Amino acid sequence: MKGDETPITELLRQINRFVDDLEYSLNDRIDLDVECDNVILCGMGGSAISGDVVADLCVEVSDIPIKVLRYPSLPGWVSKRTFAVVASYSGNTHETLSMYREAAGTGCPVAVICSGGEIDKIAKERGDFVVKVPAGIQPRQSIGFMIGYISRMMDLAAGTDVAGMIRDTIPRLRDYNNALNEDDGDNAAIRISEAIHDKIPIICVDEPASSVAMRWRSQLAENSKISSFSWTMPEFNHNEIVGWTETPREELLPLLLMPNVYPECMNGIPESTNATLEKNGVPFYQVTMDGRNRTECFLKALMLGDHVSYRLAKLRGVQKDLNESAKLMRDAVRKGANWVRNELFDILWDIGTIGSYKEMIGIITPLVEKNDKNAIRRMALAYKMGYGVTKNEAVSQELYARLS
Repeated sequence: MKGDETPITELLRQINRFVDDLEYSLNDRIDLDVECDNVILCGMGGSAISGDVVADLCVEVSDIPIKVLRYPSLPGWVSKRTFAVVASYSGNTHETLSMYREAAGTGCPVAVICSGGEIDKIAKERGDFVVKVPAGIQPRQSIGFMIGYISRMMDLAAGTDVAGMIRDTIPRLRDYNNALNEDDGDNAAIRISEAIHDKIPIICVDEPASSVAMRWRSQLAENSKISSFSWTMPEFNHNEIVGWTETPREELLPLLLMPNVYPECMNGIPESTNATLEKNGVPFYQVTMDGRNRTECFLKALMLGDHVSYRLAKLRGVQKDLNESAKLMRDAVRKGANWVRNELFDILWDIGTIGSYKEMIGIITPLVEKNDKNAIRRMALAYKMGYGVTKNEAVSQELYARLS
């Protein structure tokens, strides 16, 4: 965070980096030679969602299977002919480390994307291919870099041109991002945030864009602090729709995200869904993503979700909620509830002021001294990022070493 920026303005700044980060990573040099029968994309959180996005973009153009994994143990079919891409922004995600070690044990080729951490250390020792992304940003906002680098790797492994498909959309994505920053009634992010601010949104996309719904859910949870759910077409029309026709609920709002370009096999399906909801008196909100092709519609939908999460955070007063949560947790710590210290650390981190960073270090230090692994992991990240302490990579690595 810079100067007098608040967490909410810093969030917008990082959201606005997406197109630049994407373009940079698409044009960065990747010296990778790999032959494989299938691909696994290993990660958690935002890193895994980046894999989901690329896997969805590859559906119509890849001749080999591409699977995103979020579980510490790999499937039995992984072999020496599998190409493993291991993505972890911090480089210290426990589950991703486990996947990395297991993939390495199979003897399959591995490429790593991270900003540092234990994964970076292991990759260098093994001689695996490593791409470093910049440190100092929220992990979930590294998605531009992650999508770009994973796309380049998929093109080399699967013979696709996903990077070229995305690169062609960059100028129009930049224009769209500018429009989403406008404070006027034509801004779709503002209109959607106002429509869902007192609802639980149920995000609907077509099946090949399921990662878009996952990204929306993640951003609404992390940034706007609300729950949401999702479903996909055409599967929705075969079972879930019955629940809506029989027991519609006022607190739920279906949010239909449909591209203006979709396969012929989907002709009539979105219209049928809308007609069924209307017939049964179920209010819904529909957004049509305009683009020259599905890739453009897809990426615009991702960007829209990020901006909706920012607008909704402002509308709901998330900063005020964070301060109130911190106050309640401080009271609990004073009363001896030491288990709350890790949670309070996270709240103070999100508040993001110089004072909150300094306070979170004091809050977590007693647990670090007691060898609490969750506290040690948080302190290691603070030293890595320079939040509340002087940035020191050596101290960070020493702390991470205590976790092994």
